[in-house]
Amino acid sequence: QGCNLSLTARLRGQLFVLYFGAAMAVRHIVMFRLKAETTAEQKEQLMEAMRGMQNAEGLKDIIKALRVGEDLGIPHPSGPNASIAAMVDVESQEAYELYAKHPEHVKVIEGFIKPVIEPGSRTAAQFNIPAVGQI
Repeated sequence: QGCNLSLTARLRGQLFVLYFGAAMAVRHIVMFRLKAETTAEQKEQLMEAMRGMQNAEGLKDIIKALRVGEDLGIPHPSGPNASIAAMVDVESQEAYELYAKHPEHVKVIEGFIKPVIEPGSRTAAQFNIPAVGQI
């Protein structure tokens, strides 16, 4: 079924290109909670590493906009919020796929996120946007 969703998304992107003459930008949003024992230093290093991807060799040409933020701690009746959220804009689905598997991105995941993420708390979505950096 995942294959069909991917195929559907690709076809949608191809139809957009045929109609408008350009690929749509992609926004990737990811959120996760941190383990209770995560230190303030670990959290700051994590957020620095995530922000640093925008200037990392090989990623600085792929990432067109990047925002990383920490939850404000405002309670919600439906359950706990994520601790950290990131929004990454790239020019196309192909650019997102390059970003997702890029060694600098994987290094941030392995070295900074995995050691402190609360298991099972990650959620993400990728969707088309008319232009990078715009709501």
